[in-house]
Amino acid sequence: MNWLNRDKQRGFSLIEIAIGLLVLGLLIGSFSGVFKLFFDSNHKLEEQVNMERIEKSLNTFLLVNSYIPCPDTDGDGHEDRNTVSGIEVCADREGALPFNDLGVEENDAWGNPYYYRVHQRAESATYVNDICEPASVLGRSGPRSKADLWMCPETNLYYCADISSAQNCNTACSVACTNTTDPRPATNTTLPPFFHLVTPPYGSVPGSYNLTVTGEDGVQKGEGVVAVVVSWGANGGTVNRDACSGGTVSEEENCDDDRNFIDTQTGENRDFLAWVTVNQAKTAIILTGELR
Repeated sequence: MNWLNRDKQRGFSLIEIAIGLLVLGLLIGSFSGVFKLFFDSNHKLEEQVNMERIEKSLNTFLLVNSYIPCPDTDGDGHEDRNTVSGIEVCADREGALPFNDLGVEENDAWGNPYYYRVHQRAESATYVNDICEPASVLGRSGPRSKADLWMCPETNLYYCADISSAQNCNTACSVACTNTTDPRPATNTTLPPFFHLVTPPYGSVPGSYNLTVTGEDGVQKGEGVVAVVVSWGANGGTVNRDACSGGTVSEEENCDDDRNFIDTQTGENRDFLAWVTVNQAKTAIILTGELR
């Protein structure tokens, strides 16, 4: 009877414990994968909402201020500008999102700062307040410019010369166009908006040095893009952004400091983008009654 009781009280062998730990480890590993997938999916949904909020904030900023802000280059959440010949220009074409100016979050869903890139001619006093330059959407103060603005006497319509594509108002008129008065409101001539309905792009005149946003299929998504906001996505804290390496082809396109961006909709570590076009800016200003 004693031998029988001793057999019943026998514990687990080392082999049984090892097998149990192995099974437990496999279960934990499986659940970790499920949890990671859940949290990644949740972050992606959160970031989609963030990008919608940023785009709305940029449009609201336009409605209130009649321009879009420059990048934040010193980390205080406000745009940074330099004054050149009495004109405020962007301190840099790229930097952080001016989140305090826009009233949005500083970081994306993964805790990484947003990247913000604007039209490169916003750095130049020659272009940032010129009615025929897409960069004029970023003009904030100073004298206006209309160097390439013309009017067709036959139609009484304004045109912007586009030397890069040999397009100007003479192609629409049988008589020579003339340089004319500024069509923008005569009041507050040193304040925004510095752009107008005639600001490119329109018709066959695209404007110069615009940013481009294309889909994964290579099809352009926005014409006349003047500002882009980028979240580096789930791997934003691990990919070497300074060297622009370690990501997918699309991710590396979005951090190589050129004017081209790819808006991806698939992929585990996809980037998230929001952008502003000249036509969006025109629409926003029309609603305020300031663009006449």
